[in-house]
Amino acid sequence: MDSKVNFSNKEMEISILGLVYIKNSNAQKIIPYLTKEDFSSTENASFFEIIKELFEKNITINREQVLNLAIRKKLNFINYDYLANLELNAGLSSNITFYLQELEKLTKLREISQKINKIQHTLNTNINVNDKEIISELHNLLLNIEVNKSDSDFLTSSQASDEFIEDLKIRRNLGKEGVTGVASGYKEIDESTQGFQGGELIILAARPAMGKTAFALNIANNAALSGKRVVFFTLEMPAKQLMGRLYGINSEIDMAKFKKPRELNEAELFKIMSVRETIINKLDLFIDESAKTDLSTLLWKCRRLHKIKPIDLIIIDYLQLLAVDATKPSRDRQVEVSTISRNLKTLALELKIPIISLSQLSREVEKREDKKPLLSDLRESGTIEQDADMVMFLFRKNYYQKKSQEEIQKEKEQFGDLGEFTDVIMAKHRNGPTGIYKLLFKMNCGKFEDIYHLYDKTLTEGMDD
Repeated sequence: MDSKVNFSNKEMEISILGLVYIKNSNAQKIIPYLTKEDFSSTENASFFEIIKELFEKNITINREQVLNLAIRKKLNFINYDYLANLELNAGLSSNITFYLQELEKLTKLREISQKINKIQHTLNTNINVNDKEIISELHNLLLNIEVNKSDSDFLTSSQASDEFIEDLKIRRNLGKEGVTGVASGYKEIDESTQGFQGGELIILAARPAMGKTAFALNIANNAALSGKRVVFFTLEMPAKQLMGRLYGINSEIDMAKFKKPRELNEAELFKIMSVRETIINKLDLFIDESAKTDLSTLLWKCRRLHKIKPIDLIIIDYLQLLAVDATKPSRDRQVEVSTISRNLKTLALELKIPIISLSQLSREVEKREDKKPLLSDLRESGTIEQDADMVMFLFRKNYYQKKSQEEIQKEKEQFGDLGEFTDVIMAKHRNGPTGIYKLLFKMNCGKFEDIYHLYDKTLTEGMDD
């Protein structure tokens, strides 16, 4: 007799649940990528629901909190013995992505097996079965099995026309300032772009010290504040440091004080706690700090998160730190960067969301008298420009200018000590106008602001020189 295949791995389920239970910092790397259906064991699925609830409420996952919630839910099997088994059999942190991918694969196989068994049962028990119904069920099964879509998927001209007309109606009703995509939070940029649109790859590039990570984080913050679900891949900076910047943006407290917290006064401490409760904890923002993330892992994480709950915006900081294969050295970095940019564009089209990727600029900028970036300055590959729907450069003129004390004093008298003016140069815009947009960069707290809040239009027009 043939033995029945069981598409489950309860040991692996314990391994990954144990990783969350013994170390809270693993929760962010695991919980968003799973659902209770990924656990073949009822007990493990129930435990996952408990730690997911604690995670989403920002409550520490520990023995006391888990047992209290288990008691309230009348899950008596979650006891000291169950938790001790988790501690004893927790997996390796370095294997998290492998565990997640394996559990996802087993879930798909269980779903397919259950549907096939249901059809087989109908055939075995119903002599009057309708053959057309069976064929229809098999056809639906094949359609619902998730496979990577090929580039050969077609739309009829009628279908494409319907999508165009529907989009036209929506944008017309929104008026001049209407945003149909993900808003950056900056008035003139959003008027130009109508928001970052689904399927777009946006390259945000600058030389070091221009503030590209800060600007990207401001966009992420603004989008999340408007209710969007944002994923931020930080390949250079740890999540804790990135979070410090988020607190700076939302509190406008000098971030230097975060390094020397004894300098924070009581009012500032209160403001930080207030920002935590009223803003940070409510943001639908996911931060991935896996420094050795390679392209295939990043693509898988995005697809997996999007499947569980749709993502609205992905930001990657930054493109040149991403490898096609993290285990192998690059033989041709230019070819590799081309592969990465092409795959990011394909992912944006597949998920129908905008992707913002930060990028370095070549040192050629520094050799020119005019330091404003050009499209030719994009580092390592010309295909970045080809794949991108939009290329934005950040440029701070003051960074390169040596000003006299008299000039500095005059500016302070005229504008106050508010920050530095920054050009956001729209160098390429496949679906709209190019141009230069002025923002104010408050470097002490990392916040970018629209200057129209502070100055009248005639004043801003005089700052192009």
